[in-house]
Order: sequence, then C-alpha cells, then structure tokens
Amino acid sequence: MEHIVEDLHGHVHRVADLAVALGRTLQVDDDDIARLGLVGVLHDVGKIHVDPAILSKPGPLDPWELEHMRRHPEFGFAMTVDRFDRRVSEAILYHHERYDGRGYPFGLSGMEIPLLARIVLVADAFDAMVSHRSYQPALPVEVAVEEINLHSGTQFDPMVVDAFNHVCETGQLPPTPASVVTP
Repeated sequence: MEHIVEDLHGHVHRVADLAVALGRTLQVDDDDIARLGLVGVLHDVGKIHVDPAILSKPGPLDPWELEHMRRHPEFGFAMTVDRFDRRVSEAILYHHERYDGRGYPFGLSGMEIPLLARIVLVADAFDAMVSHRSYQPALPVEVAVEEINLHSGTQFDPMVVDAFNHVCETGQLPPTPASVVTP
C-alpha cells in the first residue's frame, strides 16, 4: 500500500507540473495556471474510494473493476465541488473525457470538454506512460511523445498536443520518474 501512495504522490505532482507548463504555453490566464496546479494534484483524489487491490492489480481489470475505477473522476468531483473553485472540480470530473467523445464518464467531445480538463488529460496520459505501473512497464520518453502525437485529434485536443510538443522541444518537460535519481 505504501508503494501505491508513493507512486500516486509523485504522479500527481508531475501531472501538475506538466499541466502548468502546458497552460503557460497556451497562455491561459494566471488564475487558470493556479487552477491547473491544483487540478494536477487533485485529479486522482477520487481514487481514495477505489479498492487498493484494484489500483495495484497486475493484470487487466474485469468489467466490474473497470467500471469502479472509471468512477474515480465522479468521486473526485463530489469530494471537491463544495471546497474548491467549480472549474477545478469540473476539470477533475472531465479529465478522462476524450477529444473524440469516447472517454468517460459522460462521453463529451471537443470543446464540450473544459480546457483545463483537456490539458490535464495530456499531462496525465504522458506521466502514466513514462511511469512504471503494476500492469505495464514505463515507456521511454520518446515513445510516450510519439503516442501523444499519434492520438492528437482522437484522444487529445490537437491544440494541447501542439503545446505539449513545444514544451518538449524547449526543454520544459518536467523530470520523469526514470530520470529522477534517489540517494
């Protein structure tokens, strides 16, 4: 369980750092930059209501487990809606919506998805790919960057992918788990 907490702690802070970098590249206002930092840290808070055995399961999730896991954005929204700016809570709720409408929990598409959620989706997906998970090894950064680009216009907003590429090309990509050396 402690390993899961450590992984989640690092993940949410890396997502927040990348989301902020993307927001700056997209020239969102200072209030939204602050919101992105908060959403990045809180986007997975709803996982506190997900069984740790599901979070650390090494193989594919069964249909019930998958459905339960996919409820974490709703759990997170419920936990934050009365405590934070509504745009923060909505970004938490929608951070797994896909640009093509095939995401969850509502199947929103394109501009129906708030910009903050579209930004966090890219940051979250990138960090998930470059991080070791119980169900998959970490991918090299170059492969993860290719995957983000491959899914531009389907999973990801092309405008956010362009910002992601700019962040990569200008050396603003936050350190990935594999690049962080611990003493």
